[in-house]
Amino acid sequence: MRQTVFVTEIHDHEAIVVGERASSCNSCAGKASCKTLGSWKEGSGEGRVLKLRVKNDSSAEVGDEVVIEVADDLLLRTAFRLYGVPMLVFIAVGAVVGFVLQGQEITGVASAVSGMLGVVGYYAWIWQRGAPEGFDAQIIEVKKP
Repeated sequence: MRQTVFVTEIHDHEAIVVGERASSCNSCAGKASCKTLGSWKEGSGEGRVLKLRVKNDSSAEVGDEVVIEVADDLLLRTAFRLYGVPMLVFIAVGAVVGFVLQGQEITGVASAVSGMLGVVGYYAWIWQRGAPEGFDAQIIEVKKP
């Protein structure tokens, strides 16, 4: 998906961009999920406003009109990364601990607690690493005023 937005702030090698949602959003099957993921904020009457932090590799400046692109499969990859992988971590860690403690009284509790700690560890790991390549919008064109 491509969207034309305006640069409102520059911080080091990142830009804060703001714009109104594209008209193509109305026909998109995933439009409700965009709001859920926090990309769209309720505007002041004219629909929803996009405010994103994007990497500024194209030397855009405050006031420039830019075209950003978001990968079409970003919603699915993000959902899997934030929901699918933690569920698999919970099951795998809980199963391993359950197998190791097999037959003991605390097996169930220890499996559940260790599964939850595994999920917390996973979220801490992805928070520390940040967004991997391809999980962000990119500036693909700068239109100087």
